[in-house]
Amino acid sequence: MKWSRSDLPAVAAFTCGLALLSLERAHLAEAHHRITQKRDVYVLPPKDQAVAFSLGYRSAAADLIFGHVLVSAGIHMSEKRLFEFAAPYLKTVNELDPKFRDPYRYSDALITLQTVEVPEEAFRQARSILLRGTRELPYDQQLWSAAGQFLAYLAPPRLHGPAEQAAFRQEGARLMARACELIGSNENIPYHCITATKFFTDAGNRAASTALLQKLIVVSDDPEVRAMAGAKLAAMGEQAHTQRFEKAWREDLPFVTHNFMATLGPRFDPAECAGKLAANGNTCSTSFRDRFPPEDAP
Repeated sequence: MKWSRSDLPAVAAFTCGLALLSLERAHLAEAHHRITQKRDVYVLPPKDQAVAFSLGYRSAAADLIFGHVLVSAGIHMSEKRLFEFAAPYLKTVNELDPKFRDPYRYSDALITLQTVEVPEEAFRQARSILLRGTRELPYDQQLWSAAGQFLAYLAPPRLHGPAEQAAFRQEGARLMARACELIGSNENIPYHCITATKFFTDAGNRAASTALLQKLIVVSDDPEVRAMAGAKLAAMGEQAHTQRFEKAWREDLPFVTHNFMATLGPRFDPAECAGKLAANGNTCSTSFRDRFPPEDAP
């Protein structure tokens, strides 16, 4: 490569530029570190428009946004800043992929579990996302149980209105009661169901508490859980209905589980019941609900 005299000005300008950058770099870096970000900027379009912007790649867009939410939550936590747009991001993810489980499962933690005080509205936003999750995934026992615990235990103390606190607790108890009816491997859920009855009782909803305890005794084969539920029913004077089921189980198929027995239904004589309509409470009823109707229980 041949150098000419005309190249000297260019080389000199380049060298001077490097020198100036080296001199100013330290000052610029120091100024940059002094600047702290105060507020976030929400860069996504409204959630219904985000579906159109995904161009059909809805699941991929949902994965990308949820990944951004997880990273941003960590950054905000390390910087001790409020992650104020966590809920709008998650609602956009829900709109893009309604059956995507993880955004529902971790929404309460991402929105409300931060290193700074979160506004009261954040708990309402988390509630909205969790309830949508239960609608989209109606048989997810873990999600229903987690949503119920958040609404019953974690959110009410952070709300100021007593009426709203009571409403959250009742809704949480309802979700935990539904989790008891679903099949899953979590052995702790029956104990959450026992606790849920307290919220119903405290609110004066004795019928819901009684029905949940009776159902728990029928579907659970854990002797400890059954003993706890039976003790609560006895204290309420509502154990007769359960005792009738227990008697029918022992006289018919005591070697099967209570849940299986409830599925099979009570014993009846086909020859004797042929051509007869099964009225409530008679011996031709094919379900325990008809054989032992609630109105017969004291």
